[in-house]
Amino acid sequence: MAKKQCPLQKFLEQLGGKWNMVILWHLTEEKTGFNDLKKAIGPISAKVLSEKLKDLKRNKLITRKTLGGNPPHVKYELTKKGQSLLPIIKVLHDWGEENL
Repeated sequence: MAKKQCPLQKFLEQLGGKWNMVILWHLTEEKTGFNDLKKAIGPISAKVLSEKLKDLKRNKLITRKTLGGNPPHVKYELTKKGQSLLPIIKVLHDWGEENL
């Protein structure tokens, strides 16, 4: 019988890494477009940002909505599941401000 994976290990597999929490943090206030996220985050390549957004969408933490316009505008926003991470992200943010 396979050993059950630790919930913390699952969490880190989905949200670990350098950028996922940062992206979620920048989506806390409102729907945000790709270029807005790139500007807010700073040193992230367009390729990496695109990959991370796809991962977060696949994990049902964000949604991607195409709005009207020519060219069409795309906005990302947190899902309810993504919003449920906000208290955790806030604690990590505040800890970083106080200790780093």
